[in-house]
Amino acid sequence: MGYKLSAILDGHTSDVRGLAAYGSDTLVSVSRDGTGRIWRRKAANGYEEDSVLLGHEGYISSVTWMPATSKHPQGLIATGGMDKTICLWDPANVSQPMCRLQGHTDNVCALAASPDGQTLVSGSWDKTARVWVDGKCVHTLRGHQYAVWGVLVLSSGSIVTGSADKEIRLWQNGNLVSTMQGHNDCVRALARLDGDTFASASNDGTVRLWDQTECRAELVGHTSLVYTLDTMSDGGLVSGGEDRSIRVWKNSQLKHTIVVPSISVWAVVALDNGDVACGTNDGCVYVFTQAPTRVATSGLLEAFARQNATFAVSAKSIGVTGLSKLLGPERLQKPGDSDEQVIVIKDGSTVSIHQWSQESNRWDQVGLVTDAAGQTKKQVFEGKEYDYVFDVDIQEGVPPLKLPFNASENPYTAAQRFLERHELPMEHLDTVANFIIKNADGVQIGTQATDTFADPFTGGSRYVPAQSQGTASSGSQDPFTGGNRYVPAGSSTSTSYVPPTEFVINTQGNPAAIVKKLTEFNSVLAQDNSTASLTIGDEDLQRIKELESLSPSSNMVSEAVYGKLLACVLTWPADKRFPGLDLLRLIVAFSSTPFAYTTSDNKDLVACINEASRLPILFASDHPALAKTDEINAMMGVRALANAFASESGKEMIWNWRKQILKAIDESWTRATNKNLVTAISNLYLNLAIVTTQKNNDDQGLEILSAASRFLNSTNNADAQLRLLNVFGVLATKFQLCKDSARVLGDETVVILGVTGQTDAVKQTAQQVGSFLSA
Repeated sequence: MGYKLSAILDGHTSDVRGLAAYGSDTLVSVSRDGTGRIWRRKAANGYEEDSVLLGHEGYISSVTWMPATSKHPQGLIATGGMDKTICLWDPANVSQPMCRLQGHTDNVCALAASPDGQTLVSGSWDKTARVWVDGKCVHTLRGHQYAVWGVLVLSSGSIVTGSADKEIRLWQNGNLVSTMQGHNDCVRALARLDGDTFASASNDGTVRLWDQTECRAELVGHTSLVYTLDTMSDGGLVSGGEDRSIRVWKNSQLKHTIVVPSISVWAVVALDNGDVACGTNDGCVYVFTQAPTRVATSGLLEAFARQNATFAVSAKSIGVTGLSKLLGPERLQKPGDSDEQVIVIKDGSTVSIHQWSQESNRWDQVGLVTDAAGQTKKQVFEGKEYDYVFDVDIQEGVPPLKLPFNASENPYTAAQRFLERHELPMEHLDTVANFIIKNADGVQIGTQATDTFADPFTGGSRYVPAQSQGTASSGSQDPFTGGNRYVPAGSSTSTSYVPPTEFVINTQGNPAAIVKKLTEFNSVLAQDNSTASLTIGDEDLQRIKELESLSPSSNMVSEAVYGKLLACVLTWPADKRFPGLDLLRLIVAFSSTPFAYTTSDNKDLVACINEASRLPILFASDHPALAKTDEINAMMGVRALANAFASESGKEMIWNWRKQILKAIDESWTRATNKNLVTAISNLYLNLAIVTTQKNNDDQGLEILSAASRFLNSTNNADAQLRLLNVFGVLATKFQLCKDSARVLGDETVVILGVTGQTDAVKQTAQQVGSFLSA
């Protein structure tokens, strides 16, 4: 008997990225919606949601269920996400994580546990794998050139890693033992077989079987990227990928092909009873079985068959390259060559996909090929031809509205046009655009007569194995799709993107007024016995008043004046520091003195700014909500750091401090409410991006890009959005690694800003950056 649908687990609101199983009756899924969900069997053919795991910030990318130990009789659930952390959960109580494992500097995209449940291995976009024992990192495995997408612990305790650099590496006790090559593209997943043998899956569309030295078999069957692998209880393998299919392999032979009504099968897992489950881009988990007692109800089977029969896919996504060479409808009059054989039929202008059922002795339709390049049948609306004309129900009892859409246009543009036409609130833009994306899934959205299939869910181009060039640059592409970004073809821009090369320096201000305020505060402090000792004497105050004429031409500020000013910003009460910090901001832009001066306790400029503005403390996650004084001082401190880029000596100082500065401001935008502070932080990120290109440091560029993408995805500050879009452009123009990553990290936001940006500058820059990233 072939596999039949057993259950559909519907609860996530976005792509299911990872799956793990415990025994035969429990599953855990993780999703781009930021949640994990535990599902327990309630009937032979049914599951119910048992609990929701809430602990990550942003997407959850990976999950594994660690085997039971004496300490944890139900094992532990480990989840990894875009927030760079790993959460460990006790299945008996998932109200909050037991602990968080920190160390990775980017998305944790792969997790695997040892057979004894004692060791956890993680892989990340940061190009490393980490080995964890008892919640502590005991080894950091470095050497891969790009993201580590697959990790595995063999029975012997050796570690295997697979990477976007196309290599598989074997490690023992933290040391590299051997490097294996064979795949022609990114290695996406690993699975343990008997003994110390294992399997790998790749963007090249193949599954390979390995011992510890070489490849011993290549399994060919998928027609697109293979994202995921798992080992079955009988020693077989189950795989899934971008061709809508789950494939079951026994003794190196393809035994079963299961087609699902979704383009991307992100995750597969085998249960102990032989059932297999998959997580897909539609947010569902599908469970399939060979056991008659666990088959879904007839109603669910019929609904699933209808979904499959009408599901639209791209010709390229299923490996079809020439529509004229397809089989005719007469082939359906003959039986299949084997159970679950899949064929593509062309009948006039209709191209459909069919699968042979040995049990039913018939061909079942499992999809329609709706390819903008090959489709000849158009739909007419108001005298114009469109690839699609959707019916949109906006109110019960009212006829649906017509929504026309061409596969070559930006879905957000079509959505905006629809809302404006029918005078509907623009707040529904995302809802309508997502409706288009979902219902036009599989067509070449965002392209026009090109060979690139644009993935509206992740921004990745659908991969066609035959077209793989095997270039190293593909290694840093989307760790989920391996492809390129979605192109808003409907958005037009008259000019190509030119990245800014000048640093953002803020020299606006009235030095005389600032000095007057500082003098006023000095008088207030002098009247209080507890602060009188902190004040500036009359003679020194007269020297500071020399700063009233501060300007770009006054490039020298005496060390005596500068030292007294530092004393103010370091020792005065927090609510009295901002005039001093504001003067410091201007001095940093105009004078070289701050970069040669150190305090008596050996603090340089950056150390003094950090101490005076309390940047490393204010933005810490455990710090109370920021007061107005905190935000003003932080803004002045950040502006001073950004202004340091006005001189070569300042630029070098900031570069040497870059790691500490990036750590201090990471996630700062989530705590800042002052608009000017948010803008100042974005300016600092842009300056850091520009200097990174000058230093030709692509690793640093990736770190800045990752932070900028999180910043861009969470701010509605138009000034900050403009700067952050330019961060994407600056880094992507210089570094191919950053260009590939930018296509993933900020794709959806860039597309939206190109249509709905608050200002023309944001719209235009988003469109230009988007077009450049797609090139």
